[in-house]
Amino acid sequence: MQRIEIPEKYRSLKSTHPLQTIQSSEVSSEWEGMPYEPLVDCPKCHGVGFLHPRYSDGRVNFRIVSPCDYPGCLKDDVLRYKQGDYAAGSGVLQPVQTFDTFDTKVPGVAKAYKMAYDIAEGMGDYIWLIIYGNPGCGKTHLLNAIANRVIERGFGARYVLMADLLSELRMAIKTNETDEKLQELKRVPYLLIDEVGLEYGSDWEKQKVDELLTARWANGRFTIAATNLDIEQLPDRIRSRFKDKHLSRYVKNEAADYRVSHGSAKRGK
Repeated sequence: MQRIEIPEKYRSLKSTHPLQTIQSSEVSSEWEGMPYEPLVDCPKCHGVGFLHPRYSDGRVNFRIVSPCDYPGCLKDDVLRYKQGDYAAGSGVLQPVQTFDTFDTKVPGVAKAYKMAYDIAEGMGDYIWLIIYGNPGCGKTHLLNAIANRVIERGFGARYVLMADLLSELRMAIKTNETDEKLQELKRVPYLLIDEVGLEYGSDWEKQKVDELLTARWANGRFTIAATNLDIEQLPDRIRSRFKDKHLSRYVKNEAADYRVSHGSAKRGK
């Protein structure tokens, strides 16, 4: 069994990037307002909440990060949270759409599948990913697969259609809960937005989308999207984020419309 340990050089580093750690004395402020938190005095992660595994030769594998599984620490707290109201409000996530049920033999899906799989496993060197391609090529299936996998790994995830996201924020205006809804979307470890496009046109909608993406970018939150548009057709404010080579990647799912060729919609959009 591999030993898991926080690298010494990261223990004194304050950073919002999810692959790095912070001093345990700073944990309270970093997690303030979150619905779950690590044990401040955890003997395994030292209050950070996340751990890097080691290779068999003892080297730390910085490419993989996992929530601390010490009893009562972050993994337990996330599982508790997911079993409550949060899980009930997680949108239209399809539990049957996983990486195992995705047909990798379809021509044109290999690259998109690999990048989706890597970000779900925490193995990529990017935390933002957008998958684009024709309708019916499997983009929705991949987003669901990512969400299902990261939930299995103990992370919080929210899958939502862009139109539903905006509708939810607009309806929250009536109850003065827009800011609260937006904060939830800003803070969830993995946010997956499907059908990103040009459906938001009002200044208010643009402002809220910009605010959401800016906050997630600044705090290093995993953000994955899918769109039927070509990457160059997306608004500048969205395209620029996903084309940044430091933290982001974009990939085209080049498969044809699977629903047309097979007469069903079982693989999603």
